[in-house]
Amino acid sequence: MKDSVGAQNTGGSSAEQLHTDIEETRADLGEDVAALSERVNPRTRMSRAVGTARGNVVSATSRARQAAPRTARQAGQTVRDHPAPLAAGALALAGAAATALFARRRAAKARAARRRAVAGPWSALAGAVASALLARRGADKARTARTRAAAGPWFRR
Repeated sequence: MKDSVGAQNTGGSSAEQLHTDIEETRADLGEDVAALSERVNPRTRMSRAVGTARGNVVSATSRARQAAPRTARQAGQTVRDHPAPLAAGALALAGAAATALFARRRAAKARAARRRAVAGPWSALAGAVASALLARRGADKARTARTRAAAGPWFRR
């Protein structure tokens, strides 16, 4: 007869038999724990996941390479068989692009007009100040260039 652990119960089991059973159970348990530890180890799991992902990418790439020529031939044949829908699509796309371009230009002009209206007389003053500053900066650059030219080879930066 066997008990719940699986060892035979002969009534007079020797201590050595019990120790042997315990050691076997301990060894089995150690192997199970090692196997479980290997399965849940983050590095091992990550390695397995990376391997699976690489396999999936290689498989998808291979399928795409095989399907690409066939798909290109089919697309070319479809365009040759039905050129009107392609031309209509291209025309619609060009119209949408032109509409978007004109809308952006119109919006930019409206923004500029609002800025000018808000700035009022100050914009003229700001323009005059900016022009004066730029003229002075140009004059300073010209004076510096003349001074350096007059100094000749003795002037070093």
